[in-house]
Amino acid sequence: MSALTDVPAVLWVAGFQMGLYALMWLLSLALLRESRAAVAHWMAFMALLAVGFLLAALRDEPRQWLTYNGANAATVLGFALMRRGSERFMGVPAHDREQLAVLLPGLALFAWLGPERADAPLRVVAAYGLQTLILARTLWTIRPALAREFGRRTMLGVVVPGTALVAVLAALMLRQIVAWPEVSELQSRQRVNVGLMLTYLAGTALFSFGFLTMVTQRLVVRLREASMRDALTGLFNRRAMNETLTRAWLRHRRTRSPLAAFVIDLDHFKRINDSAGHAAGDAVLVRMAALLQKQLRGEDAVGRAGGEEFWLVLPDTPREHALALAERLRQQVAAAGLGVTCSIGVALAQAGDADAGQLIARADAALYRAKEGGRNRVESDGAP
Repeated sequence: MSALTDVPAVLWVAGFQMGLYALMWLLSLALLRESRAAVAHWMAFMALLAVGFLLAALRDEPRQWLTYNGANAATVLGFALMRRGSERFMGVPAHDREQLAVLLPGLALFAWLGPERADAPLRVVAAYGLQTLILARTLWTIRPALAREFGRRTMLGVVVPGTALVAVLAALMLRQIVAWPEVSELQSRQRVNVGLMLTYLAGTALFSFGFLTMVTQRLVVRLREASMRDALTGLFNRRAMNETLTRAWLRHRRTRSPLAAFVIDLDHFKRINDSAGHAAGDAVLVRMAALLQKQLRGEDAVGRAGGEEFWLVLPDTPREHALALAERLRQQVAAAGLGVTCSIGVALAQAGDADAGQLIARADAALYRAKEGGRNRVESDGAP
């Protein structure tokens, strides 16, 4: 027998391969907590494909409902779970009603039809048609979210192979319609079925490793984001603010646009911790962070440098605007009922600065003068 037409052997290989992918996603459940719901759906998708292919490999005479209709039902149900998991992963609204409107009639048809050869053409058309529809709708619904989060290249890397598989499934459905009442079932020893199995193997490999890569990429981004954020206030931490300040300073050097930096410190903050406890102090810091964020533009950056000290980096901000903003912030903090006031040091980038550190050092020195001058004050570096 030619290996090119040994479809049952290829079905066994495909079923075993899908089982391995299901095991891979099962092991991933313990590690990928944030994507656990999506991973569980994908695990079930691969497991059901494995069941479907292995049942198809067992097809023989006399015909049994489980190996014919059951195989089709398992495969279609797997595709539906794949769509739901992909939508969960990308954060798009679930289309459960649409899925049920397609899935329930299809499963009812598989349950009602017999495994006999006379019913086979309708069953084959329904199986390929449902897989085509579900996969096409999956690609359509997740496409915009894929492009937004992972970029156009990654989106095309998912959509283009997926669309090719849609075309293959649709062509097989049309082939069965044209050949009616002849039967073109998956286990029949035809080269087209071997090609279909190879397409399934390639498609599921791309799906598994592609989405695993995206899960990992998302995890890395979130870990980096967490490493750049202050756990209490959600603002940038000192490390992130240093990086932001450096980028803004380099842009200032290129464009000669004004760049301002604030160092803000809450006056007598220790008294709150000593008298009301650290929980009360934490609440003040959180409210202070929210107050600062409300006053900033999209291009500005604010962070908690440590303790009760906050930094602001303000690109394209001339001195008079920076001083006006600093005074407005000082007044708002004093009137906010936080139980504290603030002192603010303001500095502007200068042509003679060797690096961004000199800018923040001058702002810190101005803050020290505000503290020495009685607190609840704004002081600047005094440069023109």
